[in-house]
Amino acid sequence: MKKNILELNQIDFSYGKKQVLKNVSLSIKQGTFSVLLGLNGAGKSTLFSLVTRLLNLQKGEIFINGFSIQDYSNALKDIGIVFQEPTLDLDLTVKQNLYYYGSLKGLGFKETLFSIQDEIEKLELLDVMDITVRNLNGGHRRRVEILRALINKPKLLLLDEATVGLDLKSRFDILAYVRDLVVSKNISVLWITHLFDEVTLEDDLSIIKAGEIIESGIVKDIVEKYEKDNLVDTFNFLVR
Repeated sequence: MKKNILELNQIDFSYGKKQVLKNVSLSIKQGTFSVLLGLNGAGKSTLFSLVTRLLNLQKGEIFINGFSIQDYSNALKDIGIVFQEPTLDLDLTVKQNLYYYGSLKGLGFKETLFSIQDEIEKLELLDVMDITVRNLNGGHRRRVEILRALINKPKLLLLDEATVGLDLKSRFDILAYVRDLVVSKNISVLWITHLFDEVTLEDDLSIIKAGEIIESGIVKDIVEKYEKDNLVDTFNFLVR
């Protein structure tokens, strides 16, 4: 039986008097691709910020690979993070950005490149390693951010709206690559999105509305449960 890599138990969170998460619980098993789907403003990014410690927990518990999120060093060593907003240094080359991140993880230059050598080729970044990030297109920048997130060989990869603003081909190239990581490296993925075409019938899905998880399970089972033709119709029925 696969163990849970990520567990969220009864999470509440408020900005001042405005409650934005209400009793949120979900889990992600080892080696699975899981989707958190919701409209803009539903609470997805707040939840992401709690898991990545950008925000402090107010109520509830979060465990990563068995470690409480409060155990900062042990919990976060097993995750890779791709934020919605770009976080690369535009005036450094791709290689320099990777070196800098590797040094934060205690790795030397050679160790950093060695840890991701295969992924550099898979992401087709070999020819841009010495180019400044400012001169890359959006798709390549996002690939570099994913590559950077893999340096510490994470067990859990968190991606918040990772394809927003990219063209269709770039979106699905990146999505295919991340899905392959689940199979080839047994990485667990939490893919946060509002885009229905990024979700398949076999995915493990949680739907969030107004800060609450209103349904969860395998997509095809959820669609059948509500006797709808597809995920879009099911989602619209649930959030109406």
